[in-house]
Amino acid sequence: MTPSIFDFDKREVLRALRSQRAETIAILEDLSDDQWDTEIVPTWRTREVAGHFISTDQASVNGTYLTWGFRRKPMRSIEEWNNTAAAKWAERPVPDLMRALEKYGRRFARLMSLPPQGLSRIAFPNPFGKVSILWMGMLRVFDEWVHVEDIRRALQLPADDSVERLRPAAEFLLAGIPIQTLPEIPAGAGGTVEIGFTDVDAPKLGVDLGTKTFGIGISTDAQISGPAASLIMIAAGRDRWRETEEAGRLEIKGDRKAAETLLDVLRVV
Repeated sequence: MTPSIFDFDKREVLRALRSQRAETIAILEDLSDDQWDTEIVPTWRTREVAGHFISTDQASVNGTYLTWGFRRKPMRSIEEWNNTAAAKWAERPVPDLMRALEKYGRRFARLMSLPPQGLSRIAFPNPFGKVSILWMGMLRVFDEWVHVEDIRRALQLPADDSVERLRPAAEFLLAGIPIQTLPEIPAGAGGTVEIGFTDVDAPKLGVDLGTKTFGIGISTDAQISGPAASLIMIAAGRDRWRETEEAGRLEIKGDRKAAETLLDVLRVV
């Protein structure tokens, strides 16, 4: 049977959630007061990033994200809510933030553990379209890995390039492309493109630009490859793909026009 990029194993998701939050806490607990007040991304200090983690866990646990899905809440409204919710936490004492990270991380993982595997795989409406509970769990891992990498970069800490730690975020990148990138492919585009990692052992995703369809193990006109961290940060909007290619962390083979078309819209957030 051909593997599915959406077919996450519940145990794998729970392990990734707990591991990523433990890594986040390990990074944050060693920061100085000045580092907590350092701007990490525009308008967000380390404090707001921590507040974002806490508030999104809360929204998942109390059902806010689910109700947004049924009301078809636009992503722009979700982003506005993220800014407001993160700011509400940001000025709290650091020990309170650290306790909340552990508390709500634990509650989110517990929530994810409740549905049986079969039910967890069923797609339901939410702000990202129709995706499963397991997909949403892996989105949280992906988002948190990206923001922790933001913190590492801003504070000049070593990058996280451990293959095992990267694996969940890399696997989610492939599962996010059909949901978030394919709809952005411009009309009239043509060709087929494969995207894969040079360090993480994961299936290569093939995309037909003309039909906006995808598959594993299909023959393609172009191949995009690079370290998982490089492709993740491109998709997350942190790095420009052309600059990443110039730095030797991205390789394109075959039909360059087709590859560029996909890279120009590659977005998973």
